[in-house]
Amino acid sequence: MAEQFSVAFFEENFKQYIERNKDVFTKSHAMNAYYRSIVGTLINDHLNKNAEIVRRIRNLETAYTNVKNS
Repeated sequence: MAEQFSVAFFEENFKQYIERNKDVFTKSHAMNAYYRSIVGTLINDHLNKNAEIVRRIRNLETAYTNVKNS
């Protein structure tokens, strides 16, 4: 089994995705669908982390303002 998220890992997953969807997609379409799925997941994961950081900074700013004005 390949190391998670290595080139070999993704190659194996591409091949499995193509095989599982050979009745529905051409090889190219299957590869594009898998690629978009993975990229979308990575982008959303990154955005969620950024959103968490932004939320914490906003909370810090609110707390600062509240303490400053009390």
